[in-house]
Amino acid sequence: MLTHVLIAGRKGSALETLKTYLHGVPGINVRVHVIANGHIDPLHSVADFAPDIVLLHFEAHRTAELSAWAARPAAGRPPLIVVGPGGHADATRLAIRSGARDFLPEPVDRADLVATVQQVCAELHAQATQGRGTVHAFVGAAGGVGSSFIAANIAHMLAAHARRRTALVDLDLNFSPTAHHLNLTSQRGLLEALDEVGSLDADALAGFGSRHASGLQLYCSTAQHAVPSKDVRTDRVSAFIALLASLNQDVVIDVPHAIDNLTANAFGLAAEIYIVLQQSTLHVRNATRLIRILRDELAVPPQRLRIIVNRYAKKALLQLDDISRALSLEIAATVPSHYARALESSDAGVPLYEADRAAAITASLVGIVAQMTGAKAARPGLLRRALPSFLRS
Repeated sequence: MLTHVLIAGRKGSALETLKTYLHGVPGINVRVHVIANGHIDPLHSVADFAPDIVLLHFEAHRTAELSAWAARPAAGRPPLIVVGPGGHADATRLAIRSGARDFLPEPVDRADLVATVQQVCAELHAQATQGRGTVHAFVGAAGGVGSSFIAANIAHMLAAHARRRTALVDLDLNFSPTAHHLNLTSQRGLLEALDEVGSLDADALAGFGSRHASGLQLYCSTAQHAVPSKDVRTDRVSAFIALLASLNQDVVIDVPHAIDNLTANAFGLAAEIYIVLQQSTLHVRNATRLIRILRDELAVPPQRLRIIVNRYAKKALLQLDDISRALSLEIAATVPSHYARALESSDAGVPLYEADRAAAITASLVGIVAQMTGAKAARPGLLRRALPSFLRS
């Protein structure tokens, strides 16, 4: 499979240098395009060359090309790698908004550039040859809202209830809460997998995760020391998620409550982003700000956003209509307030679907899984009778 790489920018000498770095890399066809004549779109005048990857070079304080790229519809943006001066905040923000796979500061290390291009090539090849599963991201509007608990249980239900091949990725590199909810441990983890992502296949992946009895595969950090997210290369995360999506029907990502390059990359990869909040003005305020960042700075279309109200209480002061109006989004689902049952499940490391299938909190999560998969959920009152017959079928 030949991958077409377009190297675009205004400085011809810099583009030629990048071209020499990629000379001789197998499986790629490189073309240089100098942006000139008042144009800022990197793809202007290259209609005869359909790039699979765009390597965009920018100069200090000249980010118009990045802005033009961010303004393009997502469907019209091939995978992007950005090269330019380091420490440029506006360029970094625009690169994130554009869904860039990586930002390589100058002077560029040839080995880093080649490795980045090869990893994106591997991602494209996996998508083309094996298809792509759906990526779902879960994030809390505030800490302690229960988004990790929901993500872990939803992933488990996708595997155990919906019988779908499912992978769960925990991007909390320091605490990995989903491992606790599922009572799973692993000798090798997510960080080690990212180091070797370019050489991984389905068999090798198993050695970097933990397999639950349901068939769910969890990938999380096993580091015993602090891991700053800025030290993780986002291009490797993109390649890893793409590999998982090529091998699974669903990939669930538990995203920490933070906005940085790592989480922004995860949001860009997700087909659905589930924002979990509770019925409080603090959570609504935080969710409003998160939605604005996703929409305006990361260019996430509103139709990809889903709102889940956790620990829902009918008699709460803040009602669902109030939340929906404040966020300008419909409420996708509610999860009832059953804190004691959830805590018992979490402490024991036994997912709700195994611990108590008849509980209202379990039924609500089964309903979310039905929305995700397009299946028809059983009515809560029929849950105990319906699930055994579903499993037998």
